[in-house]
Amino acid sequence: MAILYTGCSSDKNNDRTEDCSDVICDMAFLNIPITIKYEDGTPVVLDSYEVIEVATGKVRDVPNWGEDFHTYIIASDLDREEFAGKEIELQLVGKIGEKIVVTENYVVSANCCHTYLVKGDKEVVVKDKELQ
Repeated sequence: MAILYTGCSSDKNNDRTEDCSDVICDMAFLNIPITIKYEDGTPVVLDSYEVIEVATGKVRDVPNWGEDFHTYIIASDLDREEFAGKEIELQLVGKIGEKIVVTENYVVSANCCHTYLVKGDKEVVVKDKELQ
């Protein structure tokens, strides 16, 4: 049995490639996950969160896996075409009850195959455990 594996690469540098016609991508679907923890390492479980596109104020539609997986998605490959060749600033705003406990900014982009994090912390530490 032969297994064919194709990666997200080519002879071209596909980080900022406009023409993706010659690029072979893998079939993986990637998210940009953020974990939020207290200083003692226990996960922060937000009651709600939003991902806002800073330039436009648009609230992005992202899956909320926080309660189940303690991971907050700020972008995914669903955003790839919109983000391709650009650097988009996003802001994660997380709440417990009505209190904002996390505000973090990120810069994301996409190449021919996937959306990826350019700038920002993938692990956020919240200092005040009294918030839970």
